[in-house]
Amino acid sequence: MVLAMQVVAAAVVGAILGLTFYDINQYNQETAGIQDRLGLCFFILLYFSLMSLSSLPIWRDEQRIFIHERAAGAYSTLAYFSATILTDLVPYRILPPVVFTAIAYPMIGLAGPGRWPVFTLTLVLYNLVTSALCMLIGLVTTSNAVSNAAGSLMVLFSLLFAGYLQSPAKIPDGWKWMSHLSPSAHAYNALLTNELAGIEQLSITTVIGDDKETAGPFTGRTILSCFHLGDHSPGYYNTVLATGLCVLIAAIYLTQHVFLKERR
Repeated sequence: MVLAMQVVAAAVVGAILGLTFYDINQYNQETAGIQDRLGLCFFILLYFSLMSLSSLPIWRDEQRIFIHERAAGAYSTLAYFSATILTDLVPYRILPPVVFTAIAYPMIGLAGPGRWPVFTLTLVLYNLVTSALCMLIGLVTTSNAVSNAAGSLMVLFSLLFAGYLQSPAKIPDGWKWMSHLSPSAHAYNALLTNELAGIEQLSITTVIGDDKETAGPFTGRTILSCFHLGDHSPGYYNTVLATGLCVLIAAIYLTQHVFLKERR
């Protein structure tokens, strides 16, 4: 039931965004062609970040039962961990992004069929990473209230350093490490690089009173450089996300295996 609701929600949001940003290429000769792509990619990450918060209580709800039954020899940590990962992290975090992309991507008219798989892969990896991070937060916090607060702060700070709300070049030196650790920053760069790198004709328009001035055309690479985004390929950013996912999954397992013990 929950899986069906998430898939339906992803389909509805995908359709709404598809109608809102329909045929985005028609605005390539205006600033809107650039602005819409920047805002669209950020909103997509915001949506999946909020959806990932549903992973916070997964381990906590059954933690006492797990500790007691493992101590009784009913099953091992690996068996419980594997079952939970396969029944939650895989279907709940892979299917919704795939459905979302299948609906929104062609309606919006993004970079094209050749870049569609990379777009989908980025969203799947991002959803998996943020959900795994929420799982870990829910596992180590003392209550659902604390985990909800910590998870919400994690999402907010991850999005803050994504590169949309503030230019990466303007982030204070003492905080640049946050952008390197932010899953949103890597996903945002991957999405925009995948989308803009292949576009050759983008313009910027300025309207002052009745006068309208147009600058360009510019390539997508030039626009990315202006915003200090896309220093690497989408493959690089997705590799970072995949590595982060492996680290988080290992951390969840070790936390369960080493630190969750029955108290007598």
